[in-house]
Amino acid sequence: MSTAPVQEKAYLHLDNNCYFLGDTIWYKAYLVEAGNLRPTADSRILYVELVDPEGHVVERHRQYIGRPDADHGDFALADTLHSGYYELRAYTRWMMNFCVTERPYNRKDRELFYNRQMAKDFFRDYGTVWSRVVAVYERPEKAGDYSDRQMMPRPRQRALKPKKPSLNVKFYPEGGNLIAGTRCRIAFEALNEEGEAVNVTGKMEGQDIRADFMGRGIFTYDVPEDGKPCATFDYKGTHYRFALPDILQQGLTLHVDEGNVTLQGRGLSAKHLKVAFLTRGMLRSLKEVSLDAKGDGTIRYDRSLFPTGVCDLVVYDENGNVLADRLFFVNHHDYEQRHIAIEGKKSQYQPYEKGDLTLTPPRDVSTLSVAIRDQRGMEPSYDDGTPLTDLLLTSDLQGFVARPYYYFERDDSLHRARLDNLLMVQGWRRYDFKALTNGKPLRYSPEKNIEIDGTVYKAPVVDPIEPAELPLWRDGIFGRTYDEMTNPANFPALESWLASTKIVGEQGYLAEKERGVLLSQAELESKPGNDSSEDTHDNATDEEQMQDVEKDYGINHPGLKHEVTVEGEMTLIGPKGEKSTPFTLQTTGGGRFHFQIAPFWGEGRLLLSAHKQDISTEEWHANHTKDIFDEEAWPDYYVKLDMFYPVFARKYSWYETHRPATSQQTDEAGHAETWTNDPSITLPQVSVTGRRRRSKQAIDWRRPVCQYDTEQLYNLATDYGLSFGKVNFRRLPYQLSVLLFGNYGTTWTFNVEGHLDGMLFYRSFDTGRTKMMEAPMNRSNYSIYKDLFLRRQQTVKFYTDFDLRNCDRYMEMSSQTADVTLDFETIPNDGTRYTMRDRSLVLPGIAEPDEYYHPDYSHRQLPRYADYRRTLYWNPCLRVGATSKANATFYNNSQKTHVQVSAMGMGSLGPAYH
Repeated sequence: MSTAPVQEKAYLHLDNNCYFLGDTIWYKAYLVEAGNLRPTADSRILYVELVDPEGHVVERHRQYIGRPDADHGDFALADTLHSGYYELRAYTRWMMNFCVTERPYNRKDRELFYNRQMAKDFFRDYGTVWSRVVAVYERPEKAGDYSDRQMMPRPRQRALKPKKPSLNVKFYPEGGNLIAGTRCRIAFEALNEEGEAVNVTGKMEGQDIRADFMGRGIFTYDVPEDGKPCATFDYKGTHYRFALPDILQQGLTLHVDEGNVTLQGRGLSAKHLKVAFLTRGMLRSLKEVSLDAKGDGTIRYDRSLFPTGVCDLVVYDENGNVLADRLFFVNHHDYEQRHIAIEGKKSQYQPYEKGDLTLTPPRDVSTLSVAIRDQRGMEPSYDDGTPLTDLLLTSDLQGFVARPYYYFERDDSLHRARLDNLLMVQGWRRYDFKALTNGKPLRYSPEKNIEIDGTVYKAPVVDPIEPAELPLWRDGIFGRTYDEMTNPANFPALESWLASTKIVGEQGYLAEKERGVLLSQAELESKPGNDSSEDTHDNATDEEQMQDVEKDYGINHPGLKHEVTVEGEMTLIGPKGEKSTPFTLQTTGGGRFHFQIAPFWGEGRLLLSAHKQDISTEEWHANHTKDIFDEEAWPDYYVKLDMFYPVFARKYSWYETHRPATSQQTDEAGHAETWTNDPSITLPQVSVTGRRRRSKQAIDWRRPVCQYDTEQLYNLATDYGLSFGKVNFRRLPYQLSVLLFGNYGTTWTFNVEGHLDGMLFYRSFDTGRTKMMEAPMNRSNYSIYKDLFLRRQQTVKFYTDFDLRNCDRYMEMSSQTADVTLDFETIPNDGTRYTMRDRSLVLPGIAEPDEYYHPDYSHRQLPRYADYRRTLYWNPCLRVGATSKANATFYNNSQKTHVQVSAMGMGSLGPAYH
């Protein structure tokens, strides 16, 4: 336990708390060691992402922590984006080792990937990623009128179904379980249909139970020997009945107070247990406790031994089995001394007035990030925390914590009790005890340089596309050669095969021929979960599987039996021109390879290919260069990079997309609190009124959900294992849809439709319509065929009603219409780009930060046009002088302004803030 891996935490300091299209989000990145909240000596590369309201990555930055010119950046919010709630994420490769959970997927999803491991790596969630949501509004109709805050919902073909009023209550026994015959404290949380907390009162076997703050409450319960205990609530005229967790006949319950841990065991064979106290993954204390004949035991502990923050108490037996655990908070108020003092701030600034501030941080802090903002441009938010509330509390809990500063504004019994209740409800095992103690090697190492991991596989051979088969794609017939589909001897079988691929479910008829192996409805229902080793199909040999699966599907291909040589070239473009560096590697461990690249600015081009080790380099190069620029040629091997970027986006909390209604009330001790339990004011946005549409509307081709460079998106699909080293347009539209939308949140196969410069050319489903009903093709088969290569492709746009963050709400499917529509746009005027037979990838380096514009109105005439800046000053690298002070000079905008200052710094003793 004492050798548990040290973990990391990231934090971004932003210049503002809301934005408008056309603005720029400015940020400074910080990275600390989780155990002591001091700068880490391990990772140097941090990944920062801007994620749109649908859950798609708009832009990803690589930052270098430790260099003042490379640890900050900016995201420009182009007018082509949709307004809405955007998410900022930050993480390191090292953080991807911890808190990894698997998303639901099934066999038909898995068979789209080259092998099982690639499917597992794709359908993952990562719990250690730093995340923050910011509102992005439409441009104000009147310049500078930032009270005009509107969000335009992005176009949908179907109107959203309104949610019916409902109540959901969940229960959380202290220690984790209800044990028969014990006395247990139980926390609970009540939420309405939107996820908003509601303070309700209910009954639990005759006693009143009440949620009194943020929908959370707590009660004590004498657990019976058996039965199904339930609690009842009345909410908006409806009576609800909720079952408590199942009663276990064997186990352990516990109760934690200020200095004691009381244990009650039932049916345990082990009477001698261990109790570990951990803070942010580091062991702080280890005690032993012996249970008496009744199974009871008590230990005392000293909170002064633990640092400030969330403490995890874990009780386990001699075999390492966790019997009970519990989070509690320790506060020594030591971090409150890490404050940045500010002098010179005026109550109000006149238009264009000069401002001078003096900032004094703790003596160990040498650099500050500082934002000075017009208060009119800010908005109230439930995310009112500071860097310390994030690093000490919210980053160790599950889900979003509304108003985190509330738990630190006063250290009295009421606030401590509500904080303890929060920990019982949103307690989460970020620092998994078994993972910390099993001693297994971790997958990713701390990244000091740019690390490149990859694997080489045998490239499957797929029948080449023939121009004559393209008309069949419009009818959802693809994946077989043109000769097979036009041979009279095979055509009746094909018709029978098409008919057999339809199944009936609650969603209607859904085509299942896109799946590698056809499953009946009974088989689907018997395999709702994730990857299963009991699947008899997976025990078959590759040759046996190839009889059941089309060759361009994944069938759990094995790794290489013999190692190969990887040839590569890294090209960087700098001020003095291009610089190319060739390299040669030998794979190990069944085709794996690894190398490092020194951090560089901007972007580079990485070329990768592989060949057998027994071929001489000269002989291989002589044959290799013949068709190197022919993307239609087959590479010798499938070379891929190993991806660790998060694919899926988390669902937003109600409190991240609404703003609080503030009112002053008094607590039980008579203190004033700026808080309300009825946060009913929502962020202003355009609402759609009228009767709900029952039929789909036409696609608004002007407003795609998202769009990407086709080659870069194809490369990403290849590195995730959805494409196998060569572009294949028989599958590419579906592969790219899976890449961006996963499995559509369903066990069914969703329908994909592909367009080429606005012309329909592809369906993954059979519409049931005759060709006479289709619009005639205005292009020849060959003219379409020649555009279905990366050399002709420019961008691909996506249109769908599906929302990756809310797949449970927007799920509407049909057998004869597309769920996802892609439009591939070619390079104008028959233009082409260079493409390769082997892997050719754009490799982002360290993101080059822009420089914030600070106008100086002291030496020139005032501008003719008004200054509408909301962020008046942003400096991510303000140096602290020898006197331990820093000076920030700014000029006001063109209005009378009250300013708000936000400052942060990182020293050898940890973070400091204002």
